[in-house]
Amino acid sequence: MILVLGLGIGFAAETAAQAPPGGPYADAMGWYQREAEGGNPRAQFLYGYRFEIGEGVALDAALARSWYAKAASQGERRAQYRLARLYQIGEGGAVDEPAALAWFRAAAQAGHVAAQSMIGYFYASGVAVEADPANAYLWFSLAARAGDALAAENLRRLTATLTEDQKAAGEALVKAWEPAP
Repeated sequence: MILVLGLGIGFAAETAAQAPPGGPYADAMGWYQREAEGGNPRAQFLYGYRFEIGEGVALDAALARSWYAKAASQGERRAQYRLARLYQIGEGGAVDEPAALAWFRAAAQAGHVAAQSMIGYFYASGVAVEADPANAYLWFSLAARAGDALAAENLRRLTATLTEDQKAAGEALVKAWEPAP
């Protein structure tokens, strides 16, 4: 079975985060910094994102990781996903697949669709966790139901390899699943 791996880097960015330096949102970085330093998880995420992509600031994946970690620890699911991605690919520090799995899981439990797809990939491939077809089925199913085409394709490929018992176990997990509060 060959799974398609997508890092799903897109998200609905704030208008100010998309603005060029010196434009109508020239004060955005100052606001992000003040709010981020004050503990605002949304601002910490947006501030970290600017460092990750190098927009309006020097590219600094290590600093992005640091700000994402602060926001992620407060439950900001976009930061959890981005932090997991940086751990997975080794940007801003060493590759750390167990940490990536933990943060993808946190974001997935909170309903982050791309994170759900990534958790499916981890379980299907046995990356940082023992391969578990039923859990792979669960996570790919959740993401596919939310419209993730990559997850739908991976679910199709996975399902073609499952026994009836494995598929039934996966379907039972889907039926029992509830998002984190």
